[in-house]
Amino acid sequence: MRFLRAPEFPLADPLRPDGSRGRPQEPPQTPWRLLAWLASRNRGLAVAALVTSALALGSLPVLPYFLTGAVDHGLRGRDWGALAFWSGGLVLAGFATAAMIVVSHRLTVYWRMDASYRTLQLATRKVNRLGDELRRRLTTGEVVSVGATDINRISWAVDSLSPTAGCLIGLVSVGVLLFNTSVALGLTIFIGVFAVGLVTGPVLNKLQDRQEDYRERVGDITGRASDIVSGLRVLRGIGGEARFTASYRKDSEALREAGYKVAAPQAWLNALGEGTPAVLLGVVIWIAARQVAAGDLTPGQMVAAFGYTSALLLPVHWLIGCTYRIIEGRVAAGKVCELLNTPEREAPAEILPGPAAGAPLHDPDSGLTVAGGELLAVASADSEQVARAFDRLGGYAESDARFGDVPVAGLDRDELRRRVLVADHDAYLFAGTLASAIAARDGGTRVEAAIEAASAGDVVESLPGGLDAELDNQARTLSGGQRQRLRLARAIAAAPEALLLHEPTSAVDSHTEARIVDRLAETRAGLATAVATTSPLWLGRADRVAFVQGGKVIATGSHHELAAEHPDYRALVSREEA
Repeated sequence: MRFLRAPEFPLADPLRPDGSRGRPQEPPQTPWRLLAWLASRNRGLAVAALVTSALALGSLPVLPYFLTGAVDHGLRGRDWGALAFWSGGLVLAGFATAAMIVVSHRLTVYWRMDASYRTLQLATRKVNRLGDELRRRLTTGEVVSVGATDINRISWAVDSLSPTAGCLIGLVSVGVLLFNTSVALGLTIFIGVFAVGLVTGPVLNKLQDRQEDYRERVGDITGRASDIVSGLRVLRGIGGEARFTASYRKDSEALREAGYKVAAPQAWLNALGEGTPAVLLGVVIWIAARQVAAGDLTPGQMVAAFGYTSALLLPVHWLIGCTYRIIEGRVAAGKVCELLNTPEREAPAEILPGPAAGAPLHDPDSGLTVAGGELLAVASADSEQVARAFDRLGGYAESDARFGDVPVAGLDRDELRRRVLVADHDAYLFAGTLASAIAARDGGTRVEAAIEAASAGDVVESLPGGLDAELDNQARTLSGGQRQRLRLARAIAAAPEALLLHEPTSAVDSHTEARIVDRLAETRAGLATAVATTSPLWLGRADRVAFVQGGKVIATGSHHELAAEHPDYRALVSREEA
């Protein structure tokens, strides 16, 4: 009876049927199949939720049956014992139905949360697998919307399966009970429900199309909002805030119009849900009244027919709402499928052991080599060319780069990330304490030394609580130079064998930069460090300088040698000094 207890999250393995045992099975690649797959992962819980819902909602129409006995055997016959018997049965049946509804709701919530966390873990695992490929293949808005809205809608779609089953059982129960009372009444219900189904089908198709359009616009506006927030300081600096605000307002209006279009078929569904039972109730009462007058029905049977039909109000209302949620869930599942189906970089056929410590990194595409134990400065008028070379050396792009004699593409990813770190100057800063933001992987004991090396001691002192100060995402309350030094401290604290830094001091003043250059050279002594920069402070302190033009290393040597021998390098450095 494990399914009667709340499931434990996070799941041990989202691919296994109950999160802990059974054969792993990759999720399907189509929306409806994904929904069915999520709903069937915990079969015991799913069956229990469906059965209890069927009993709870299917038993609601049975309650008026006791009214028949109370009226015909108790009131009409003035048999107070029979009246008490049938009335007591009605009360007991009501309590039993209420208890079953509570149990059904509890199990349905468990089922919903199982699907929600399973989807969340699958999406997170996929994002981790994609790594740097994520930003090339999917927009920020698409990824954020999956986590912000789609996972929630999928969970509610699974949640709706239980009451949907119960409502259908309830409709069948009403039809059967009315057939036993009167064939004409039973036919009235079945014909009415069939007619509603014919009308509802096209409305549901239109609702799904408009819901998909609405979801697309949600992703677009989410992406735009993310871009505006991340670049707000720059926008204000160049006077572009008003322009982007107007663009966001235009997208918001388009989203609102799409929402209005979704509301139209939804309103028709609500009208059908509210109006159909009322119309059927009127028809049933009219037919039942004529049959009572003709002597074909007893007053108690007429009361029961009224009760049976009234019991349709709740199932039909819920059924319409559940159908809408399932349509939303199908659209959301489509977006999750797009994420899960995003092609990943092919894993190497054979994982190769890494080279010995101190092995050089070499990129054949650019000719760049980072030797073990050296401080290398990489100078180029186009820093993006250097960044692409660093990505190849770090295994973030397809290439023939090598780490010693081992192809970078053939190395175990965990080992590669541990030994080679590519640190962007605008890398993401996660929310949390300052110490946790810097500690990174296993650098907790190296935090203070890393802060000293990055000349970020004044940042720590300026925050209330020091290393225990809480930072928000991207530490937006700090200046650009302060954030850059924290990113550098985090990279130093990770203590990789090879550290590839892209413009690590572009946002700091020259005095701070000079301290950072000396301290980092001392801290990283004996370890490979490559810095993409045109700053004379780095170039003069480096053991070796690589000059890159057109994406290729055209010369290497000391700063003074390159300045004397290459006019283009001299012009680049002179411009930087100026």
